[in-house]
Amino acid sequence: MRKLNRFAEICSRFSGRRVLVYGDVILDRYIFGRVERISPEAPVPVVSVELEESRLGGAGNVAANIDRLGANGVLLGVAGEDAFAAEIARLKTEGNRVVRDAHSRTIVKTRLVSQRQQIVRIDRDGRIRLEADVMERLRAVIAAERVDGIIVSDYAKGTVNAEVMALLKARADTAGIPIVVDPKPSHFRLYRGVTGLTPNLKEAAEMAGRPIGGEDDLAPALHRIRRRFGTRFTLITRGSGGISAAETGRRIFHLPAFSREVFDVTGAGDTVVAVLTLALAVGSELREAVALANAAASIVVERVGTSQVTPEELLERMASILKRH
Repeated sequence: MRKLNRFAEICSRFSGRRVLVYGDVILDRYIFGRVERISPEAPVPVVSVELEESRLGGAGNVAANIDRLGANGVLLGVAGEDAFAAEIARLKTEGNRVVRDAHSRTIVKTRLVSQRQQIVRIDRDGRIRLEADVMERLRAVIAAERVDGIIVSDYAKGTVNAEVMALLKARADTAGIPIVVDPKPSHFRLYRGVTGLTPNLKEAAEMAGRPIGGEDDLAPALHRIRRRFGTRFTLITRGSGGISAAETGRRIFHLPAFSREVFDVTGAGDTVVAVLTLALAVGSELREAVALANAAASIVVERVGTSQVTPEELLERMASILKRH
């Protein structure tokens, strides 16, 4: 009960906190329907559409997770001057600082889902261009916003570059707040000196410069990544294997996955980095923050598509986890 009370205390501090989420803003579109026959035109299923909806993806989903937890996600990125950007603005009304640029094109991922199974995904890759005027607008927002933490959600779509990373790291240093990066291999050189990194297994192997074949490889990889990038901590999200983490001056720890049934891992990494950073921003220890992030991820993978959790859902899952373990 004492541990659950501690997690409840951490969650109670979320309200009113502000976290800047910078990165690749994506519009996730979902088409839900039923498959009852094969097309006579080609050997492909015919989907009878029942529902269409749009959700925030990429950095947008991270910010949505922050909002859902009762805090304020300040979303900053670049989108085009198009109908998809307008839809993002409709979905994210508060704390929307997305720069709309006529020379860029909004990133869109459309998923066709039948009976809770994804049939196909159609990507409309964005053309994100950080010209001088766009950089000036980004710089102004980074300087002006008063936030308690910074998240960089890097999907390697063009929004993250050396200049922006330098601005974000300087802002975090000046304010004394955590800056946590959900990384991509092509930008590893940009992350040195951030507070923490949250790669998945594949990304971690590339960052460590060696394969991670089993449990025995985790500790060396974690230490190597943390030292190589000069971070306070590094954690590796391992899917069904849970989360492993290393922090300066502390022992490595591993937390198992707690999902009851996995339907869709889309956006699970977004949830992890959102909950983790918000918990750190309100003063939790790393192990506490990882435990909450792990619990939150166990909820969203039980749902179809990108989704978020409330503090109540998070504490209910933590209570279940603590009871069983």
